[in-house]
Amino acid sequence: MRDLQEMLFMGVVGNVAIDSNNSDNRKGNPQALVPIYIPSKKKENHFLETFPFSHSKLQIPSFYDNIKIEPELVLECDIKYYNKKVHYIIPKRFTVINNSTLHRLSVHKVSHNKNWGENSKGIAKKWLHISEFETGGSLSNYNIVSFIKRNGGIENYTVDTKIESYPYLFDNLINWTIKQIKEQQDILSLDNITSLIQKAGNPEKFLISVGSTLLTSTGDNLFLEDRDEVFIVLYDRTKYRKESIKAYLLAYKTRNVDYDGMVILHQQAYLN
Repeated sequence: MRDLQEMLFMGVVGNVAIDSNNSDNRKGNPQALVPIYIPSKKKENHFLETFPFSHSKLQIPSFYDNIKIEPELVLECDIKYYNKKVHYIIPKRFTVINNSTLHRLSVHKVSHNKNWGENSKGIAKKWLHISEFETGGSLSNYNIVSFIKRNGGIENYTVDTKIESYPYLFDNLINWTIKQIKEQQDILSLDNITSLIQKAGNPEKFLISVGSTLLTSTGDNLFLEDRDEVFIVLYDRTKYRKESIKAYLLAYKTRNVDYDGMVILHQQAYLN
């Protein structure tokens, strides 16, 4: 986990993954980049300097806060600069995160709803190597799905979705991200990404959260509560059937099994 503390973390807004067989038509272009963690060299007591990740815990700030589970693909990327500006982004490995969000209407910046302190984000321990970041490459066989466990029952929280269903994923995602870093300004709900990168000392690695997936009817109607359990799963669909994923979760929780071609993030929610 310590190596992640040196990486700048930001998420893509608007890049919703929807399988082609789903009737929902909300696919669209990414809209913005949201900074979530900035490893600043000059400590300024800024909320984005707080490291938000946990492998096992998820903090609910207060009884009145509404939080959703947000499973997302995250890429660890090498960054190359030219004249102190981002020039290349090279994805090296991938895993899943819980990019959970507070639903507070009173905040002015999207980033204020993304990092509310320690344990406000989840990230899996296991990473998978990227050999080919392209259609038909390392990510092509993987699906992402999430579950909530409450009162002994496990329910699907988000729709089981192919990773390649993201509208922007390979070259178009990288090219858009580089352009957005250069152009995004500190206007209304957005942050100036270039200035934050410079504040972090031009880090050599970024974490980029690629985008969200659709909620199930359960996910639409449930906010997280104290003692809920969250499971986010990234799995190779050529090795596992989606109908069997729940059974693997039970074995993972009791025996902490490491499955080939599967990544599991398991978090316990708690009220702060």
